[in-house]
Amino acid sequence: MIFDASKFMSITTTYFDSTQLLMLCLAGSFFLASLFFQTSKRYKLSFVFLGLTAFSLFSFAALLDPFLNIWDERFHALVAKNLIDHPLMPTLYDDPVVDMLYDRWDRWHIWLHKQPLFLWQIALSFKLFGISEFTLRLPNVVLSTVLVLLTYRSGRLLVNHKVGYLAGAFLLSTMYITELVAGRQSLEHNDIAFLTYVSLSIWSFIEYYYSKNKGWIILIGLFSGMAILCKWLVGLLVYFGWFVLRVQQKKFSLLANKDIFVSLIVTILVAAPWQILTFIWYPTEAAHALEYNSLHFTVPIEGHRGDFWYHFDVFNSMYGRIASFLIVPSFYVLMKLCNERKMYFSLLGMVLAVFLFFSLAATKMPSFTIAVAMLVFIAFAALFYGILEFIAKHVKSKGLNVFIFIASVLIITLLKYDIEVIQENHTLWKEDNKHSRMMMHNKAVFQSLDLPENTVLFNVRGRHYVDAMFYTGLPAYSFLPSDEQYEDMKLKNRKIALFKPANLEIPVYLSNDTAVIIIDKELQGYY
Repeated sequence: MIFDASKFMSITTTYFDSTQLLMLCLAGSFFLASLFFQTSKRYKLSFVFLGLTAFSLFSFAALLDPFLNIWDERFHALVAKNLIDHPLMPTLYDDPVVDMLYDRWDRWHIWLHKQPLFLWQIALSFKLFGISEFTLRLPNVVLSTVLVLLTYRSGRLLVNHKVGYLAGAFLLSTMYITELVAGRQSLEHNDIAFLTYVSLSIWSFIEYYYSKNKGWIILIGLFSGMAILCKWLVGLLVYFGWFVLRVQQKKFSLLANKDIFVSLIVTILVAAPWQILTFIWYPTEAAHALEYNSLHFTVPIEGHRGDFWYHFDVFNSMYGRIASFLIVPSFYVLMKLCNERKMYFSLLGMVLAVFLFFSLAATKMPSFTIAVAMLVFIAFAALFYGILEFIAKHVKSKGLNVFIFIASVLIITLLKYDIEVIQENHTLWKEDNKHSRMMMHNKAVFQSLDLPENTVLFNVRGRHYVDAMFYTGLPAYSFLPSDEQYEDMKLKNRKIALFKPANLEIPVYLSNDTAVIIIDKELQGYY
């Protein structure tokens, strides 16, 4: 029997549903208001409405897929769901009932493959607002909105309000960021959290430089530590920029750099306890995770390879079609416009360090350089602002200049934010969107299962056992149980349910047991 999932897809629409359209319309209205207030120099209102635009647009993104995406959202969702019951014990297989090796990141019992902060955020969202795909992505929505606002503020400090506004607008209209928020782009929640906390540390550094207020020292350390708790030691990036600044200032004594050491102590106090505790509580898993992560620089993990120019080749897919041609002139114009040359070179040093480090690393993935995205968007904004200022010098009409600014911002953001591509990828508008149909179908199958609480699921295709555990709350495995595993399940008083194999005979010890539940419903895909 082929399972028909269509009757379970009440949340599925061929086009955007009413809630998605509402978020999209709100985003458009708020953006127009922010543009109006920006051109009328009512900057606080422009800032507020740009934030409202970001929250609405990212909420739209978070609502796009009514299922768990395959890389790596479903793993993050399951671990976060399990964290609700035991926040200091991250598990993938929360109930490792089957006697087997739990020796890979995609089937560990104690899951230390990623640092825990972004998972704690998702678990808190689940706890407060219930478990759903939207609440899974809600931390992305909040953090990305914060990211837009601090990008505005950083651009304003470095140059002026218009550069800050343009940088925030470019960021929120970038498709790559949208796909991360939506959970579709690989490393989604992890990268959004990491990018935001690194950016918060850099923003705090910029604020400290301009204000000299020592309170920012603590925040630099706090946010750097939080970045480490998302994606390990690249979270220390702000300290490299600080070092470049001090070299320019020719401040080399310990006393002159006391603020750096105070901030670094805060970072250690935030990030180190988890590392220490995991080695005390889960020494085998912690050692394995550390060894695995350390290999990324020397070994192309899981086939993620590329040459030295890999991150320059993927630059356009992250920032826009012609971004790679604009990045050098953008940073040049930013240098000319930046009101503090030493701060400029400090920030440029961070960008160059990230791209050089990951270009030398053996393992290559598109988002590895995303830590400096805020600075890249500010550079693009500086170039765009410089072009507009050049035009303004030759156009004497103030009204016409305002019109040119509004029209050009709208055109560029609309060109960057390709709503037709989003509809193709995230709705059933096109027949060839097999991914969404497959994932909706499988979710419907899992949610339709009515199995006893002590059931163990077997023969779940590919890595869909992760989705199965999230939606059913039952332990699930991709294989048929061996004779020994079958006997072990019986001894443990666990019921066995398995998806009927398409091309294999069910072993006799399973087919002869009338207590074994055969699920005659088809799962799609092998991901």
